[in-house]
Amino acid sequence: ASIPLATERLLREQPELSGGLALQIGFGAGLVYGAQVVRLP
Repeated sequence: ASIPLATERLLREQPELSGGLALQIGFGAGLVYGAQVVRLP
């Protein structure tokens, strides 16, 4: 749940980044990981 919270905070503090691309990477227990590229709203 920390990735969406961090993204929201980033856009609130730096609105000029809206519309740009972001690489989001997450990992968890058991060597589980995932990544995605998203366009910021």
